[in-house]
Amino acid sequence: MSKILTDISIVLGSKNRKNLLKATINSIRENGFTGKMEIIVVDGGSTDGTCNWLAQQKDIFTIIQPNYRITDKDGISVLAHSWGNFMNIAFKHAKAPWVVMLSDDLILAKGALNNGFNELNARINNGEKIGGGAFFFREYPRHNFYRIGLLQNNYITINHGFYYKKALQDVNFIDEHNYNFYCADGDLSIRLNERGWKTIALNNAFADHLVHIPKLTKKTIPKATIRDISFFNKKYPDVPEVFFIKKEIVLKNNTSGFWRHAFINCLLGYLLKFNDKYKLI
Repeated sequence: MSKILTDISIVLGSKNRKNLLKATINSIRENGFTGKMEIIVVDGGSTDGTCNWLAQQKDIFTIIQPNYRITDKDGISVLAHSWGNFMNIAFKHAKAPWVVMLSDDLILAKGALNNGFNELNARINNGEKIGGGAFFFREYPRHNFYRIGLLQNNYITINHGFYYKKALQDVNFIDEHNYNFYCADGDLSIRLNERGWKTIALNNAFADHLVHIPKLTKKTIPKATIRDISFFNKKYPDVPEVFFIKKEIVLKNNTSGFWRHAFINCLLGYLLKFNDKYKLI
C-alpha cells in the first residue's frame, strides 16, 4: 500500500478578490498545521492581478477556470460554472484523504486545522463513520458568537470545514446542476448523512467570515437564488426545530486583513452590532 504523502488538501474558489484571498492564504500558512498539506485555488479568471500573484506562490496549486454570466434555459442570469462545479474541480484534484473547504473571505483562528484534523481522526479511531466536520464561524465583526448550522434531523451543515474524500466520492460530490450557489452545501451535508457519513461540529476549530455588505434598500432577490432555495425546500421539506449551534467564546484572531481590504464591510458590520435586525442569523 502506498504511503499517504498529504494529510489535508485545502480548497478555495475565488475571483477578483486578491487581497482578501491573500489574507485567507496567510491564515492557512500561519495556522500551525503540523502535518503535510496542499492548497488548491480554483480561480474564475480574475483580472485584478490575482492570477499573477497565484502564479508566484510555490505552495499553491492553481487552476484557472474562467467564469462569466450567461442566461440559462429558464431565462435566468447565472454564472456559467456553479459554485458546486468550482468546488468539485478542486475536490477531484485533491490528493489528501481529508479535504478542507474554505472561502476566500475567511480567516482561520490559530490551531483550527490541527484541532479539526485531530478530532476527526480520534473519532474515526473510536469507530465512528464520519464524512466531515464543520468549523464554528461568525460573521465578522457583526456577531460576537460563533455558530454552525443545523438541517433536518439535526444534521450538521458544513459551510466551512473538513470532508472525507471517500465520502464525497460515495455521494458523487456536490450537486452542481440543480444549485447555482445557495443550499448546495446543505444538500451535500444531508446526502452524506443519509448515506451513513455523519457530519460533526468540530469543537475547537473556529474561523471569522467577513460580513457581507447589508442591503440598505429593498432589492429583489435574484431569481437564481429563489430557484436554489425552492429546489432545496421541495427536496427536503422537513424544517429543523433549532437552526444553529452557538458558542460564546472570545478568541484573538488576526482580522486586520479584513479591515485593510474590506473596510466598508467591517464598518457596516460593526454598526450592525448596535442595531441588528437579524440576531439569529
